[in-house]
Amino acid sequence: MKNKIILIIIILLIALAFIFIFMGRERKALDLNIMIITLDTTRSDHIGCYGNKNVKTPNIDRIANRGIRFENCYVPAPLTLPSHCSLFTGKYPLGHYVRNNGTYFLNQNETTLAECFKQKGYETYAVIAAYVLLSRFGLNQGFDIYDDSLDNDEMIKNFTSEITADQVYKKFRYWFEGNSGEKKFFAWIHFYDPHLPYQPPKEYVNEKETDLIKLYDGEIDFVDEYVGKIIDDLKSKNVLDETLLILVGDHGEAFGEHQEYGHMIFCYEENLKVPLIFHNKHLFKKNKVIKNRVNITSIMPTILELYKVEIPPDIQGNSFAHTFYEKEEKTERTFYVESMYGKEEKNWAPLTGIIDGSYKYISLPQSELYNLKNDPQEKNNLFRINSDITEKCDEKLRKFLLEHSEVKTETRRELSKEDIIKLRALGYISSFSDKSKVPIDPKKGVIFENKLKDLSKKVKEGDLDFVEKELEKILNETSEQKNIIVYTLLYNVHKRKGDSNAALDALKEGIKEFPESIALRLALALNLYDQKEYYKVIDHCNHILKKDPLFTRAYILLGDTFDHQTYPDEALKYYEKAVELEPENLSLKMKYAELLIKYKKYVQAMNIYNNLLNKYDVLNNPDLLYKIAFLNTKHGSMEMAEETMDRIIKIKPEGKYYFFYALVLSKNGKLNEAIQNMETAVNKYPEQLTNEQKNAAISAIKMWKNSY
Repeated sequence: MKNKIILIIIILLIALAFIFIFMGRERKALDLNIMIITLDTTRSDHIGCYGNKNVKTPNIDRIANRGIRFENCYVPAPLTLPSHCSLFTGKYPLGHYVRNNGTYFLNQNETTLAECFKQKGYETYAVIAAYVLLSRFGLNQGFDIYDDSLDNDEMIKNFTSEITADQVYKKFRYWFEGNSGEKKFFAWIHFYDPHLPYQPPKEYVNEKETDLIKLYDGEIDFVDEYVGKIIDDLKSKNVLDETLLILVGDHGEAFGEHQEYGHMIFCYEENLKVPLIFHNKHLFKKNKVIKNRVNITSIMPTILELYKVEIPPDIQGNSFAHTFYEKEEKTERTFYVESMYGKEEKNWAPLTGIIDGSYKYISLPQSELYNLKNDPQEKNNLFRINSDITEKCDEKLRKFLLEHSEVKTETRRELSKEDIIKLRALGYISSFSDKSKVPIDPKKGVIFENKLKDLSKKVKEGDLDFVEKELEKILNETSEQKNIIVYTLLYNVHKRKGDSNAALDALKEGIKEFPESIALRLALALNLYDQKEYYKVIDHCNHILKKDPLFTRAYILLGDTFDHQTYPDEALKYYEKAVELEPENLSLKMKYAELLIKYKKYVQAMNIYNNLLNKYDVLNNPDLLYKIAFLNTKHGSMEMAEETMDRIIKIKPEGKYYFFYALVLSKNGKLNEAIQNMETAVNKYPEQLTNEQKNAAISAIKMWKNSY
């Protein structure tokens, strides 16, 4: 009996020991700041810590060598907006429904990582560097500050609108220096530089360098410098150790490995594999390299698990937090990949695929199967050779599409005819399992795409007759490959030749073929605007806005059109809508304010100008400040004008600024200070004043001194 009691006690003690061990392993919720730095268009194999010796990325390498580096991180799509949406929602593109850049936006019903931490009491901040991430595309959800102002001098933003790493850093530093530190922060910093065109500063690459890869690497080196500056700033405020720092790419970049130069079209390794690094010295006592395959859709649930924040029930990524402390997973995760760029922009077949085990399967009219373990460069297509594996991958892909898209049900086990119809309607189609007619394969389309790029270069070089003949040949002989670019190029050829009628005809023909094309319709509307055919402009703009109600350029054009017709209410209405869509667009706000002044709505105009004075880009731009100060003297506050002029001469002491500051001070009754500033203008900066200003200054000084 005693032996039984002793045995029971021993068993209980062992059980208690296991409980204590388990409880000891239960980690506390993190109480750290979070900073996510996204490296746009950055391949992992072009970072030093990933084995590339041709780049100089000491700052990224330093973070990796003291943190957790993921050797095989994938993105679900080679496109900036869809990929960032996946990062911040934990969903695949077919879950958050953002399939392409520019024409989609993240639904307000989606829960973002920023929203989760804002609800937790964090201060949330973001600075982005490219048009495709403007707030109107939805990723501003949850951010207290979402700085997407980009270039101040650019009122009309488009796909080429971006700012460089040094500008991004200045915006971040202004926010960071003003951060009180009273609340934890969640910050997102976006660098865009490695994106085409590759134009690194001359100190990062030979000035005459033409090699694309060296220019691309120079851009990455440039970004690395400013990653280092951010790290130094965190250190200077003693918050680096109190911050979970995450560096991650949004997609890669191709250099002709599979005919593509750039990204967007394909889902090969060069397009999808990106760097991923986690760093915090308290959280990660030792550096570690994790070779398991992960996906950026899993970053959100991983962070939420670390911080003990409830994970939204509809999230599609699976946390990999346990891999920080445990052995690697024995079974590789399965991931979905897609690119809808070809389907959306070129009318090519949609590209969907799955990475499962050692294999990557791409569903296209000419499908592809690669063994990534034996063939990481994806040179040997096994689609016909390994038909059993292909069929299994195809079946997994179809099931994944159903389970993660809007046609999913809880009990579906087999794909019905109705399911196939729904999937085709969504843009997903498997060439292996469905032999119906589909548009051309992107592998064929990219060859044609490259030909058009060459023709575009020849247009710039002035070889217009050759290009015109080639384009006419395409339109007459290869109707299946007609696309918007063909008509755009033909328009540019005729425009450069000075044949405006033929140019307009090219646009009109293009619109007949592609009636929903915003690019062609906008080009036509702009030409009609120049010809003062305002009713036609209004018609085309309204057509554009039916398709894309977030298209700012159409609202601006409508505003200008009604302004020229002297319909102030309509003109202001459309400019107000444009400002609503791009609230950080400073040049647009300035234009709107000028229009308000034109129509004598001074109070509204000055409210806009004075509200700009808390913006970093304005506070450090003397020309903009001078304009605000001048308008305040006419229609606003003289005190505000004085404060603004005082800031200007501290930033950029120049004769014209001292001259105007003195005038403002005199009107405010501060004659002694007015005399000092006017004398500075005359004595120190005489060459910067006109003769008229010099004479006025001398007269003003005498008058002010005599008034004592």
